[in-house]
Amino acid sequence: MAKNAFTLIEIMIVVIIIAVLAVVCQPMFIKAIEKAKVGEAISNLNIIRSAQKSYLLEHNTFALSIDSLYIDNPNSETSRHFDYTIESADTDNFVARAQRRNNAPSPYDTYYYEAGKDGPITSNGTLI
Repeated sequence: MAKNAFTLIEIMIVVIIIAVLAVVCQPMFIKAIEKAKVGEAISNLNIIRSAQKSYLLEHNTFALSIDSLYIDNPNSETSRHFDYTIESADTDNFVARAQRRNNAPSPYDTYYYEAGKDGPITSNGTLI
């Protein structure tokens, strides 16, 4: 009988340890993925905010749609997790919104982020 082989018990113990580690790490992994998605939305809202300020300097009003701005439309990418819109715009302010796409898993499907001319970006009306 070979002395340098693994026994079935040793292999089962290693599999159980890996399974326990996977179960413990999964919530942290999901949180990290969600944080990256929110970071994408905040970054795109900041790009829209900067483009709106440039548009205001040229046209004395804010743009009513993202297509009017001189930026790559973040809605054109199918792999994005948010839909971006300009909810309101006039000569004084605008509201740009990043709304979860329809395929977003619950509980995140009702979350949205908003940015205006100045101030912080908000999530569902509260500061983030």
